[in-house]
This record gives sequence, structure tokens and C-alpha cells, in this order.
Amino acid sequence: MATRAPRRSAQQRRRLILQSAQAVFAANNYARVGTADLAKAAGISEPALYRYFPSKKDLFIATIKDSGARLLEIWERLAMEVVSPLDVIWAIGLGYYDHLRSRSPVIKLLFQAISEADDPDIRRALRENFAAFIRFLKENFEEAQRRGLIRPDVDTNVAAWQFIAMGLGLDLIHLLSFTQDIDRSAVEEWQRLYLSSILDEPGGAEPEGCFTGAGFGRSIVEDWRGLHLE
Repeated sequence: MATRAPRRSAQQRRRLILQSAQAVFAANNYARVGTADLAKAAGISEPALYRYFPSKKDLFIATIKDSGARLLEIWERLAMEVVSPLDVIWAIGLGYYDHLRSRSPVIKLLFQAISEADDPDIRRALRENFAAFIRFLKENFEEAQRRGLIRPDVDTNVAAWQFIAMGLGLDLIHLLSFTQDIDRSAVEEWQRLYLSSILDEPGGAEPEGCFTGAGFGRSIVEDWRGLHLE
């Protein structure tokens, strides 16, 4: 007699709904997605879907918040694995590039959300995500300043937003298929240019322990599978 599959907990079922909804929202215009589509993708009925999320917008906002939280978790884990604050930036940048090439739906979900930013609730969710990213990066740059690795006159808030701008640039390069023009070596050069612009000794020798970029291969930056929600 065949054994029945174990019953999913409410938390597991909610995770499954988020996983499938992320892919549905990323692949379609938000306005065209219906709750029937979302329920079908999750393998449940519409009434069951409403038990976890009161509306399509609530589910959309949940996917935005969830993807942001998981991205930040990856950054925080990388920060615990390296010594220099600037190597944290290096690892995040290259890891993000490698992740883009893995065709995760997170990037398309982000752009779908930005296109709906006129909705105050969706805009608030996006702002919370980016505020958390900026806070993490700003604190990282402030630590680099305390160690004398970057110039004391560098505005850490501006440095953080510039790094985010680079990430959005990589998003466009990926979505518009410019990856033949900007490969991994070009991204490494881009990061070196960025980091050299804020070093405490621009144009000169890098401070000891400042930035070891070459020592960071895929063993450090490849583990971004948590963003796939497979």
C-alpha cells in the first residue's frame, strides 16, 4: 500500500504560495494576473489562497518583502565570511552578477514592482527593502572609514546609493541582453573602478588588508540559490 505524502504545515504551504507567486508575477504584468492564476500555480483552490493572503495585492507585497529579506540575508552571511568591509562589497557585487546569469525571476519581479510604485502600499514595501539595503551598505562603509580604508570625506550614504545604482545597471544589462558586452571580467573592472574612487589613497598603494578582490572566487559568491524559491 502506497504511503501518503506528509501533510504540509501552514508555514510550508505559505512558502509554496510565495514561491509560485514570485514566478507568476515575474513572468506577467501585475494587472493581468488573477487570483485564479496564482492559486493554480500553487496547486490550491482560490478559497485556500485567500486563507493565507486576503488579496492579490497582499500576496504581491509579500513576495516583494520576502525577496528583499532573503537578499539581505545573503549579504549578511557574506559579511560574516570575509574580513575587510571592502571585500564584502566585492563579494556582493560579483555574487549578484553570477546570480543574474542564473536566470532567477527576482529581477523581473523587482521591475514589475517598480512599475506599480504609484500604489502607496507597493511603494512602501519597495522603500522598506531599499532602506534596509542602504542601511547595510552604509554601515559597511562606515566600518571601512573607521579602519582607515576609505577617505573620511566620503559620504557613506552616497557611496551606498552608488553601489545600488551599479546593481540596477547590471539588472538592465541582463534584461536587455547586453551580457556579451559586459562579462564577468568587465564587472570586476567596474567594481575596481568604483572601489578605487573611494579608497583612502586614490592612485596609490591600497592600505594593508583593504581589498583583496583577486582572492574571491565562485566559492564565496556563488551561493545565491535562496533567491530562486525553487
